[in-house]
Amino acid sequence: MAVLIVSVVSIFVAGMGVLGLVSPARMVSFVSLWESKTGLWVAFIVRLAFGISLWLVAPTSRAPVFLQVLAVVSVVSALVLPLIGVSRFKSILSWWFSRSPGFMGVWLAVAVVFGVFILWSVVA
Repeated sequence: MAVLIVSVVSIFVAGMGVLGLVSPARMVSFVSLWESKTGLWVAFIVRLAFGISLWLVAPTSRAPVFLQVLAVVSVVSALVLPLIGVSRFKSILSWWFSRSPGFMGVWLAVAVVFGVFILWSVVA
């Protein structure tokens, strides 16, 4: 089950990166759906499940130390989400969406590589 969760989230991350590179407006529209209390809690659950799953699959992966570090980062970021609240979450997203197309393009390309790398790390 842990490999499935990591695989699905990795594909989602890479897919969001591709979507943002191909159609930034559609990605912004999709991400804006998360700007609610429900969206914040769903993000919390996804990050927490992803982090725990990463920790569980890391020992048998191709990049165990990297995935363990990422697992800790994911769990900590999940725990911080409810503390920042919806209004600050909206501010962070607004800041992100106001960046230059070049800045966003670089980070979206990183998301694609990151998602593909994690998927490669856990799928034998």
